[in-house]
Amino acid sequence: MNAPIMKTLSEQFRDAVEEFLARTGTKPTEFGRLAAGDPSFVLSLRRGRSPKLATVDRVLAFIRESDAAERRKARKPAAMPIREFPDP
Repeated sequence: MNAPIMKTLSEQFRDAVEEFLARTGTKPTEFGRLAAGDPSFVLSLRRGRSPKLATVDRVLAFIRESDAAERRKARKPAAMPIREFPDP
């Protein structure tokens, strides 16, 4: 029996970024600019770049904050429609 192959931290990080992009529809250049201050960040990751730990922390914090904002937005109750009453 073969043991499951574990992904490296770099692969796990890249997967987290790719999953966020797919789930949110965010363009890679926009994500890189907002999360890392580098529009080519995702392209560099896809080409094998290993970012500094501080950059990984900043990007993961951006993903967490974006996810939390979406959850808050989803929980916010919709505005109640104004009910119209017939004139007497």
